[in-house]
Parts: sequence; structure tokens; C-alpha cells
Amino acid sequence: MSEPFPDEVRGIVVGWDASRGARIALDWAAESALRQGLHLTVLHCLDLYWSPGLSAVDPTGRYAEAGSTADVTAQETAGAEPDGEARRSPGGAVLQEGVDRATAVLGEGRVSGIQVHGTPAGQLVEASRHADLVVTGSRGRGRLLSGLLGSTSYAVTAHSRCPAIVVRTHTEDGHTPPHPGPGCRVVAGIDGSPHSERSLARAADIAARTDAPLHVVAVAEAGAVGPRAYSDPRTKGRHDRETRSRANDWLREAKAILGVTQPALTVEYEVLSGDPGHALADLGFDAGLIVVGSRGRGGFAGLLLGSVSHTVIHEALCPVMVVH
Repeated sequence: MSEPFPDEVRGIVVGWDASRGARIALDWAAESALRQGLHLTVLHCLDLYWSPGLSAVDPTGRYAEAGSTADVTAQETAGAEPDGEARRSPGGAVLQEGVDRATAVLGEGRVSGIQVHGTPAGQLVEASRHADLVVTGSRGRGRLLSGLLGSTSYAVTAHSRCPAIVVRTHTEDGHTPPHPGPGCRVVAGIDGSPHSERSLARAADIAARTDAPLHVVAVAEAGAVGPRAYSDPRTKGRHDRETRSRANDWLREAKAILGVTQPALTVEYEVLSGDPGHALADLGFDAGLIVVGSRGRGGFAGLLLGSVSHTVIHEALCPVMVVH
């Protein structure tokens, strides 16, 4: 691992490869950094399979443009004079495009750029050790973008050491993904687990920073409990009452916590019924952000990304934050 990570990576880190999806994710990350008063680090990876003029992520050969003018190291973005080797490094023009694009939103001194060799997923996870937030892009309508970007999004949300956001980069109407703010809520899904306690705290912090209302949701999971559940209404009815009672308990706990930590925040509390992942994802149609824990009460201990968070990432129309 290269040394610049501890010194240069800070604030929000966004993966960048100059693709259409990366532009949408970077624009969202830059606006988020502006709203939250954070620094933005643009991270560009030269994949292990890259070769001059031909790349799995650059079949048109754009990376070959890098040799003439752009410095590609963290040195240039911090204001230092690059050396000749840096100027010749493949991908420099690509990185500089991302830095310039973000600087147009945030202004000088608020953006850093860094280029590393390796897989995007591995480098973003490593960067997450020093970041406040990592942002990646996804594809719309139920599945992550195929190939490197899709696997990157999944791996980062599963392994990131800081909260990770997946931004939908292929919307049907072509609109930029929303941001939390006045009139555009932050949704926090809770289930009483330690992961959801941390995600609630993070969601409340973002809502406070952006003047957004907070919508705290607990889902009473409806479904079978044993082979007689569907055939015996009494069994199903008892199960539904128990799950709804637990969901209300989780909301009471959340209300007590936020009453102390965020007393000025506008908060709505709601119990929904159904499948937790689908119920939370459905709230994304008018939300600025959905925040979930990486795993809840029902997950296997060995899983880094639970079924609920996995479903929300795949299906929600708004950006989704996963908190470990």
C-alpha cells in the first residue's frame, strides 16, 4: 500500500474512472461534501489488468491521453510541483478531470486527487480506514452495475471501515440522485441491533448537518414461523403481534436516544409491516438518503452484509448508506 493514504485521504472519498456512472457519483459526493462541510478525495485506480491503449474499464484508450500534461499524484492536487514520472503516469488526465469537476463545486483547497495501482474495491476499502465516508455508484432497477463497478460497490459496502454510500447512477428519468435537505428526508431503518444503533446515530447526524427531517422506521416482519403459520390464522396473528410489539419497543428506544443526542431534530417515527428490505427500499422514492446497518438481528455472524441492507442497496431509488 502506498504512503499517501494516511496523509491525503480524508473526508469523503469517491471512486472515479471518468465513466458516466462515475460522473454522477462524483457530482453527488461533491455536493454532499459541500452541504456537510467536508473535504473530498477523488480516488482513481489503475486496475491490475490495465495496459496502454486497452483496458477492461477503458476500451477506448482514454487512459493513453495521460502522458502529456496532467499530474496524477496527490502532490499536484495539494499544490506541489509534480515530477516528470508523475506527468507520464497513465491515467493522469482522467484523474485531473475528476479533480477539476469536483473543484468546480467545492472550490480550491477542498478537493484532493490520488491515483493508486490495484483493484478499485481493495483500494477504496483501504482508503476507508482514513475517510469519513466512501461513495460508489450502482446501476438502477434491481441490480448493481455489472463488471468492475458492480463488484466494487458490493465489496466496498461489505468491507468498508467507515460508512459507505451507493449512489444510483442509472435512473430512468435521467435526474441526478437526490440529497437530504429541507423537505427531503433521511430514512433510518432500525431493528434494535448494535449495527442499527450506529446507523441511527449516523442518520441523525446527517439530518442535523443538512437540515433534513429524519424518518425512523422499524419493520414488523410478517411471515411464516413454522409449517402451520399460513394454515393457522392464530399462529400468524400471534407472530404479527409479537413482531409489531418489538418494533414499537425499538422506536421507543430510538426516541429516547434522539431526545438526548438530537433534541432539536424533526423526527417522524413509524412501524411498517412486511419484508424489512423491501419496505425500507420502497421509502426511497421521495427520500434523500436511506441509512441501514450492515447486519441486523437476523443475520449470520459471518456475513459482512446482511439480507436487508443488500436488498435496500439493490432496490432503493435514492442513495443508500451502509453503516458497520
